[in-house]
Amino acid sequence: MTKAHNPVRWSLITNVFKSIKMKYLTDDDLTADSYQRFIQESTGDIADVINKNEERAIALVRTYLSDRYDVATIFAEVLPGVDPLRNELLVDIITKITLYKIFRRNAARKLPEDIKEDFKWAIEQLERINSGRTKLDLPPALDDSGNVLSNSIWGDLTNPDFYI
Repeated sequence: MTKAHNPVRWSLITNVFKSIKMKYLTDDDLTADSYQRFIQESTGDIADVINKNEERAIALVRTYLSDRYDVATIFAEVLPGVDPLRNELLVDIITKITLYKIFRRNAARKLPEDIKEDFKWAIEQLERINSGRTKLDLPPALDDSGNVLSNSIWGDLTNPDFYI
């Protein structure tokens, strides 16, 4: 849809997009990776699509980060009304996952290969963060005593074929 086809509806969609308050991302984060028009076309039918997909992306990211980082502090759940701690790599990951989910909901249009590659890259980055190969400048996860959680290294040294 273009402005020429229905300028009133286009104006409404643009205003809805500008008024959305996301939990971690901003409108600028999304439009840095995609044209605003593409986002609007994929989300214009339901008002809360962007927020719902961002929540799902954050839930996925929380799963990967929870063993190493204080996700409650990162996503500002401890103090309502406080902005979350932003890390640009994390912003990029959540943006790519959110856009992937937004564009996937349009079954009539084939998902572009670059969007699939961005999603794959985001998941690979989360796996690197989860394994400790990539470190973020964010508060670490703490145990009940306030000590930084450490990832224990364990191994199985049993040998079932060892006979005396």
